[in-house]
Formats: sequence, structure tokens, C-alpha cells
Amino acid sequence: MRFIGSKTNLLTNIEEILNEHSDGDEKTFFDVFAGSNVVSEYFKKDYQIFSNDILYFSYIMAKISIENNETPSFKNLKNIGIENPIDFLNQIDFSLNEVGYYEENYSPSGKSKRMYFTVENAKKIDGIRTLIDKWKLESLIDNLEYYYLLTSLIQAIPFISNITGTYGAYLKKWDTRALKPLTLKAVKIVNNNKSNLSFNENANNLVKTIKSDIAYLDPPYNKRQYAPNYHVLENIASNKKPELSGVTGLMDYSNLKSTYSMQKKAKESLEELISNINSKHIILSYNNEGIISEEDLINIMQNHSFNKKVDIKRIPYRKYKSKIPSINEGLYEILIYIRKF
Repeated sequence: MRFIGSKTNLLTNIEEILNEHSDGDEKTFFDVFAGSNVVSEYFKKDYQIFSNDILYFSYIMAKISIENNETPSFKNLKNIGIENPIDFLNQIDFSLNEVGYYEENYSPSGKSKRMYFTVENAKKIDGIRTLIDKWKLESLIDNLEYYYLLTSLIQAIPFISNITGTYGAYLKKWDTRALKPLTLKAVKIVNNNKSNLSFNENANNLVKTIKSDIAYLDPPYNKRQYAPNYHVLENIASNKKPELSGVTGLMDYSNLKSTYSMQKKAKESLEELISNINSKHIILSYNNEGIISEEDLINIMQNHSFNKKVDIKRIPYRKYKSKIPSINEGLYEILIYIRKF
């Protein structure tokens, strides 16, 4: 998935700084701001994972790719002749369906004429989302199977979305990707034979209840809230179908606002978070142009280091972003490690 601040190209850097300081007997890894779950997925091979994000669609994906260790059997669907539900959902023709909620709000069919999806793809989203809920209601799928199918849908949607990268706005002309048909795919499952857990909670509250060997922190670093940038995925995942407003069709996201994206609260929130973390190793990832200054970041981390030592790695922006304009020459990602006890 395309996700703001994705750490896909920083995974080896995170692993290297951790390996430099680990004792070798660490068993648990807490991904406090999991986002697209790319860090949790990478380290799942090595540790029992605790994954958390305040966005529901991220949590749904973590229920399958992190917490879960096996592909569901779908035995009840097989009993009614549906051997492969992914193939089954891909083959259904939804083109004659009446206008549904997502077609009305996210395609040119609706009064708002929004262009997040073509009419054809919006109809498929409506049809598939409705059918998944229907199967769940009729006990044809269990919770795990429900999350699996929903994850497959969520992961497929960005590939046919008429956007530049986030859902903060849609394009006024159809991008080539948006004209492709929505196609669900099997979800990749890694079995680490451990009791992994996923959470959908406020990070500052959750850390008070979780004990882990390693905590990885990747908090929002600028004033852009994540919820409005991913409101379409969040809406489809929850399927509560609220009334939407504005040109971009925003739902009410007041309960999803992060203090880490607020100038007056970010530093205080990070200080509180780290003070309450019950982990031996803490790794913080941040951008050097973020709300909290590099000096403040280092000071906060150093204050909670058992020996007042910090290990700092600065990775130039060009090394973890494949294409950047020259204006970003001075940008870099900073990794800060401390041992808390």
C-alpha cells in the first residue's frame, strides 16, 4: 500500500541499529504506530509482535497479516459450493446493481460527482462490502475469515483509486490505474508460531498496559492528520456509512485526531509516551523537518535512557525515497535508539 511515511526502505536500517544493541534474548516487538504494518510484517519472522494503530483499516489488516498465522479455511462457504471466495467475489457482475453508498459518495454517479473511483469499481466495492457483511451475519464466515476478506478488499482499493497517493483529494481526470477493474488478491500470511496481538487504540494509553523487549515508534511528524488522508479506506473498513461533507467527502474524524500532528501538543505527547513505555529497547523514527525539533527529540530520548546514552542514525531522504525533487536535498530520517533499563 502507498502510505505516508512508509518505512519500507528503512527496514534494514532499523534492523541494523537494533542488532547493534540487542542482547540476543529479545522475544517481543511492539510496533506502536503501525500504519501499513510494514515494520511489523518485517520483524514478524523474529519476534512475537504487538501491533497498534488508531486507524481501523490498519487494525483490520493487522488482524490478518500480524495477529493471524494461517489462511482461513472458509469451510462454511465451501459447504455451499464457494471453493475460493476471492475468485468468487472477483467474478461477480455488480454492474446492474442499484446505486449504493460508496458509488453515491465516491463516484461520478453521486450528486457530488466525486471521482475517487469509476462507477464500475464503486459498484464492485458496494457489492463486495455488502456481501462480506451478509456472509458474516449468516455465519457463513467467522471473524478471521471476515477480516481476511476485508483485508483483501482494503489492499486492492489503492490500486484503482484516482488519487496521487492519499485520499486528501481526487484527480479531476482519470488516472490509468483508476480505469483498471478492482481485483481482490489472496493476502500474504507469515506464520511465526507466536501469539501475536493487534490493537486499535490510542498509543499513549496502550503503552501503559504492554510490556515488550523492543518498542518501535513512528509517530506522525507533521500537521497533516492521517485520518483525512485515508478517510475513504477508513470509511469502507468500518462500513458505518456516515454522512459525508465537503468536496472531498470527509466523514467526521474528530475521534481520530492525533496530538502528534498538533504543534502545541506533539512534544508533550512524545515525552508522556516514552516515559510510560515498558520496554528495554526503544527506537524512534522521525523526520528532521517534523514538528518536534531534532534537539528536543534527542533530549527526550536521552532523559529516559538508563545510562543517558543515545545512538543516532541519520538516513538521507534520497536513500529511502526513490524519487525526490532537488528541494529535498536537506531532508533526512533520524533513527534514535535508547536502552530504557
